[in-house]
Amino acid sequence: MVPYTHPVVRNGKRLLWHGAWRGGVGHQTARLAPAKVAIIPKQESQPSAPIAKPAPQLQNSKPFSIVADPDDLTASQLARDFAAVLSDKGAPGRAIVGATSPNGLARVARMEMADFAIVTLDSLLAGAKLDPDWPKRAPLVARLAPETVEIISLRGVKSISDLEGKTVSVGDPDSATATSARLLFSRLGISVNPVYEPLTESLEALSAGKRGAVVVLGGKDARALSDFGGDGGYHLVAIPWSAGLESIYAPARVASADRPNLVATNDSVETVGEPLALVALDAAAGSPHAEAAGRVARAFFENYDSFLSDDRAAQWRDVNLAAEPSVPNVAWPRLAGAQGWIDEHKTTADASLDAFRASAKSAADASGGPRAEDSDRLYDDLTRWRSLMQ
Repeated sequence: MVPYTHPVVRNGKRLLWHGAWRGGVGHQTARLAPAKVAIIPKQESQPSAPIAKPAPQLQNSKPFSIVADPDDLTASQLARDFAAVLSDKGAPGRAIVGATSPNGLARVARMEMADFAIVTLDSLLAGAKLDPDWPKRAPLVARLAPETVEIISLRGVKSISDLEGKTVSVGDPDSATATSARLLFSRLGISVNPVYEPLTESLEALSAGKRGAVVVLGGKDARALSDFGGDGGYHLVAIPWSAGLESIYAPARVASADRPNLVATNDSVETVGEPLALVALDAAAGSPHAEAAGRVARAFFENYDSFLSDDRAAQWRDVNLAAEPSVPNVAWPRLAGAQGWIDEHKTTADASLDAFRASAKSAADASGGPRAEDSDRLYDDLTRWRSLMQ
């Protein structure tokens, strides 16, 4: 249509436009066709893929905690492995540091800071002397491999008896090192003047001539020791093996490869190993803590192969889970959950094992070699190697 250029009035109304509508046929207005609804052909239903079920998870009321002495690097590594492996297997837990002397463990249990602990055999024995009910409240889960005791002194100290009356650093007051050192010197019949201080301070005091010796427990990977004694003026004092030590300790040696600054090249020094144990805290039989700890202990046994990998502490490979949890002169019970798992997995007697043990015991009696308990570990290593070679 075209607009008028001048006013046009028709029938009393002013017209603004004239001409035909250019957008349609004649004077009809184009109408939009109704939109068609798209129909999607119905597809045949496909069977849905099965939903993978998650791996069964250990149901605990709360994550567990395991405590180890911060100055005992071996025990601390074992505690970290315990928490890490079981967390991966569905039993969440964490490793914490704390005193593992009898007084320290009593505080940990009283304040419910931890459910498990890596402790020395000496700490267990000392705790039982202070509290006769302690074995019931801290049942064993498993005996662990021993850790090495090292005594560092000036080369002028020729034997351990030369430390009689001298000032000896034994770690912090509530540490596992202090407890083990006091009991070790007592069993050897040597009276020393103990001083309680951290390892770095004790080594500085030894260098200054203010200490006669420094006792280190579980310090194989201690950085402070790897750099100490480079001037050749210090060495490891030997602890000769004797029958009086057999009920508690295991014979051990420190090679020059482990302590090049403290042991002569291609030589080794005789010492002792302090046995360790994994215990459940405040877990007397029939208590709520015992039930929860038992579930974690069973998970520990079920997944023990995961502790034998190269990224875990080598000490796990020297553990016999079925070994009797005996403690010298003390009837120490095993956690019910742990004992139940062992009973369920007992095998029939093995004649070859019995013969091997008898042979090892005869050798031990004749030459002061490994004890009968050690033969179990040797046999396990032998059979594990034989199975890998087949």
